[in-house]
Amino acid sequence: MGAFLLVPSPRRPPKEHAMTSLYVVPSGRPPRPPFWVGYGLSLLLVAAATLAAIIVAQLVTVPNLSLVFVLPVVIAAVTFGWGPALAAAVAGVLAYNYFLLPPLYTLRVNDPANVWALVLLLIAAAIVSAVAAQSRRRAMEAVAAAEQAGAFQTLARDLVGAADRTRIVGAGVEALGRLFQAPAVILAPGPDDMTLAAETRHAVLSDADREAARWALASRLPTRGGAYPVEDAAFDFWPVITPQRAQLVIGLAISGRDEGRPEAPERQVETVAGYLSVALDREEYARQLLEGRVQKASEQLKTNLLAAVSHDLKTPLSTILFTLQSLKKFGPRQKSADREELLALAETETARLAGMVANLLDMNRLEAGVVVARPTPTAPADLVAEAVRRAAPALADHRLANEVKPAAAPLLVDGPLFESALANVLENAGKYSPKGAPVAVRAGTEDGMGWIEVVDEGPGFSGPAEPLFEKFTRGVAGDGRPAGAGLGLAIAKGFLEAQGGRIEAGAREDRPGAYVRLIAPLAAETAPKAAQPTASV
Repeated sequence: MGAFLLVPSPRRPPKEHAMTSLYVVPSGRPPRPPFWVGYGLSLLLVAAATLAAIIVAQLVTVPNLSLVFVLPVVIAAVTFGWGPALAAAVAGVLAYNYFLLPPLYTLRVNDPANVWALVLLLIAAAIVSAVAAQSRRRAMEAVAAAEQAGAFQTLARDLVGAADRTRIVGAGVEALGRLFQAPAVILAPGPDDMTLAAETRHAVLSDADREAARWALASRLPTRGGAYPVEDAAFDFWPVITPQRAQLVIGLAISGRDEGRPEAPERQVETVAGYLSVALDREEYARQLLEGRVQKASEQLKTNLLAAVSHDLKTPLSTILFTLQSLKKFGPRQKSADREELLALAETETARLAGMVANLLDMNRLEAGVVVARPTPTAPADLVAEAVRRAAPALADHRLANEVKPAAAPLLVDGPLFESALANVLENAGKYSPKGAPVAVRAGTEDGMGWIEVVDEGPGFSGPAEPLFEKFTRGVAGDGRPAGAGLGLAIAKGFLEAQGGRIEAGAREDRPGAYVRLIAPLAAETAPKAAQPTASV
């Protein structure tokens, strides 16, 4: 398998991926009992069979009483394997001869027929133990294969849902512990030493084990516990190098167990290593993709910013520069009225330029999360009056209908933030509405919230209004569109949300045009509800 390297690589040392999080999984089944337990219990079964045979022989005459000793052989073969079963067969033959064949309580046999009976008993018991042991072995192999398949299936399922390296290595070490029923660890290279990334319970690493893990990773070769190059190590180690240069070392304490080292454990280890390699590279690809998207979005944001402000900043700057050059060159010869007109033009363009810069700064504050709202009860009439004053240059060529009554229910808002949001909406209405078209401002309450609404008779929205609340989005395309950076509605939305409100927009139903509604909490919970005004403009 290409992702699991067991041979030295001539390439340069790979980039290290440190893992500082430790994932501990519970141990699997309890450890197997020592081998002598099976022999001891088999002999106890023979003793029980002997006692039962002696009792039966004293009560009744039973032919072929030796068959009683076949039962512990079968039980031992099925439960403990061929070795304890054979021991039970030999012990059964000896017990039958000693306690049940004359002369009793001696191993001497007087009748030649009894000799053949003992031989046949031993042969039959041996055959039965071999057959039963083989059946047991096949059953255990089937169970082991099912457990192995289940472990790999669980590992694959866990890796699909693993979103970070800690969970990936945790799933891997859990699968290793389940497959080998032995302490398992996964290490990763750290800044100074091998870092324990995941482990099963009861896994204890010594300094010799860490040294063996370092050697395995450096040489790209597996190591074996208790053997060269680190003879004091208790774990077997396998290095894992993924195509994306992630590095891991798998460790298993399987060499010093009483039941012996599993036969050819490399196949299962390589399978787990392959799963881990794919998952780690997938995580790395996802990280790279996310970084690429973030970088692309950042570049796109810069492009949008330059595209949005380059033309709109250039126009007022050019006007201001032309005005100053005209005043400097022709000032003494110009009429007083002409100079006043040029100065007024320069002032207007400077104010427009200042507004663009203010919008850029406001958007930067919103994205940085430093906008702090300080809500206070404020009359809608006061909010509208200040917003209209700030948007006066954009509304100069329109008929403004201020329908907000002084007695309107107060809103719990941050005055400057709400006024800035409303001013941006009024400026948009002034920019996109035809000259002379009316612009109306209304206020009301609905569902326990207050609102202030701006209604115009412009071109309205050609599609859904939601995209227009994104940064650098303009309602009209082409060179003939009104000046602006496409930030007004985005800033209004951000300022409203910062103080617990929201903004809605849509096309008018009664005539061409659009409405934008700024919704905010009421200052008093018992404020009366008011229906939306139906006054026409």
